[in-house]
Amino acid sequence: MLSSFILRRLTSLTQPHFYSFSTSVVLGKGKDAGGGQSKGTKRVLSDSDLAASSNDWSALKTQYDKLLVELHELYSKQIQLRTSSLAFEELSVTLPPNKKSHQLKELTQIIQKSPQMFMIDMARHAQYIPNVLEAIQKSGLNVNPQQDGTTLYLPTPKVTREHREELAKNAKKLADQIIVKMREAYSKAHRNIKKQEKTLSRDLVADLDTNLKRRLDGYITQVEKIRAEKQKELLNSTF
Repeated sequence: MLSSFILRRLTSLTQPHFYSFSTSVVLGKGKDAGGGQSKGTKRVLSDSDLAASSNDWSALKTQYDKLLVELHELYSKQIQLRTSSLAFEELSVTLPPNKKSHQLKELTQIIQKSPQMFMIDMARHAQYIPNVLEAIQKSGLNVNPQQDGTTLYLPTPKVTREHREELAKNAKKLADQIIVKMREAYSKAHRNIKKQEKTLSRDLVADLDTNLKRRLDGYITQVEKIRAEKQKELLNSTF
């Protein structure tokens, strides 16, 4: 009988213990009055743990990565000291009535009349001239279009200190727009997680939300680093 009890005891001690997450790192470290971990402490989850626990993270990560690529592309095409025709050709123009975006080259041809002047003939789509003008003004290209009937003239600015500073300001505006999109994506995921409080424990929901917010902060840091590097390039380059 004693041997049977010992066998059961040994068996219980060797049983594996399963936990929801493999990570042990915590956010907001602190101890309560009894010396243990405070109730407000949150676990830092690995990407694999977070993805396994929340479908929102995989979708969010994809969105964040696409937004970083979008920022790089905007900078390479629109925030340059020397404006090229490509910057105008791939400019996104929002058109009525469904507010669908089209690249400017889908509407017309951009012609370089001289090293300092581009021309856009809008005769075929004259009704979209206001939309094209708005897109150019919001692009960050620092170009002031001049309209003559259905023709738009786009004089490229000289590379002056003022031009550099204006481009640097526009670089910040584009980066801020990317951050806003990231925050909107996080807010949507945050609302989805809150809806899961009926099926998941409150602590788990809090952990998931804290970790998603931590990822957002990390991506925002990346955006700010890209923006700072671009501004440094614009302000300190030699041409």
